[in-house]
Parts: sequence; C-alpha cells; structure tokens
Amino acid sequence: MDILKTDKLTKIYGREENKVEALKDVSISVEKGKFISVIGPSGSGKSTLLHCMAGLDTPTSGKVLLNGENIFDLSDNRLSVLRRRNFGFVFQSFNLIPVIDIYDNITLPVSLDNKSIDKDYISEIIDILGLKDKIKRFPNELSGGQQQRVAIARALSNKPDVIFADEPTGNLDSKTAEEVIKFFRICVEKLGETIVMVTHNEEVAFTTDICITMRDGEILSKRDNGERKK
Repeated sequence: MDILKTDKLTKIYGREENKVEALKDVSISVEKGKFISVIGPSGSGKSTLLHCMAGLDTPTSGKVLLNGENIFDLSDNRLSVLRRRNFGFVFQSFNLIPVIDIYDNITLPVSLDNKSIDKDYISEIIDILGLKDKIKRFPNELSGGQQQRVAIARALSNKPDVIFADEPTGNLDSKTAEEVIKFFRICVEKLGETIVMVTHNEEVAFTTDICITMRDGEILSKRDNGERKK
C-alpha cells in the first residue's frame, strides 16, 4: 500500500533568465514499510524533492498525497500540525538541544505536541538504538554517531507515518555511517517505519529497498534493490 505519493511535482525558482526548474513533473510513490533512497549529483533536485514531500517547502505545482490527501490543501496551521505528528526528520546536522539531556531530546516532539509520553514505546526505541546508558547525558558528551542515533529516536518518538532523512550520514565516517544505516533498517523491520532518505553515497543507497536516481530535476531511474547484500 502506498502511503505517500507525489503527482507531477514541479518547483521553479526565479523568473525569466534566472528561472531554475528544480523539479520537473516528478511523480513517485512510497510504499508503507519501505526504506527509500533518493540519489543524484548536487543540483539534481533530490533535497528539493524531499523538502516538498515533507511539507518543508511549497511546490510551484503538483501534489503530495499522504494517505490520499494532498498536504498542500491544508491550512498553514494544519500543515504544521501534520509535520509534527505524521512526519519525523533526521538531518545531516543533528539539531539536538544542547541544554537538555538525551531523554528529553528524544521526547521533545511529544512534549511540544502536549501529548503524554508513551514510556514503554520510548523505552523500546531507546533499546533498539542502543541508547539506554546514554539517556542522562547531554549531546556534547556523545560521539557523532551516537548523536545521530538520538536524532533517529527523536524522529520516531511521535510514531510518524514517514521519516525523512536528509544526508543523515554526511557528517559521519564510513564505519559510523554504516551503523546509522543499520539502525534505520532496524526501524523499518522492527517498527514498520517508512523512511525516505536523500544521500549522495551510492553504497548507502544500495542498502535501501528502493533507490531513485535523479538528474536535472527529473527521475532518471527507480531501482528495486531486491535481496540486499549482507
């Protein structure tokens, strides 16, 4: 079942001689419970696509359908609520709050939504991500890989429909990057999460279920990775 779709998504920046078509009628579908990567050179439109799919940027035309509903038909307030409740975000820079401990960083989206914390669920994702002995520490006491795992846990905390990851391994060495991707895979397999990830790393893209390649604002190919290499 497709949880997320784009329909003829177009994004244009500038006008006349300064006009840049970052996206050109891009239509893709994301199946629930799949790990999707989007890869392409700088300027290919992959980050613009992710930002539009996540409601962080507004397309010039086209639709983004979450469970069949165009998110851009929503008011700004309702779209903000949807992003907070239905989407999780993991970025290249970890964006953790330095003055609160790891547990409070993880549960921050739930607290901001004025919801009660599902302590059993939070404990489960803390265990899955290997953070049990880190929850009372502060971000600056953790390595880059550990901080990115905290960011993943935070993205999971509101039980989102889709997690968007923008170059999540860009600031990490190859071994740590491999570990972070392993944890993404666990989130898909154990928690049934759906992940859309932008990356420039072909080896990382190979580990996902589906790899979409972009160039010049268009979809060049969509590859089913099938049986992943162990």
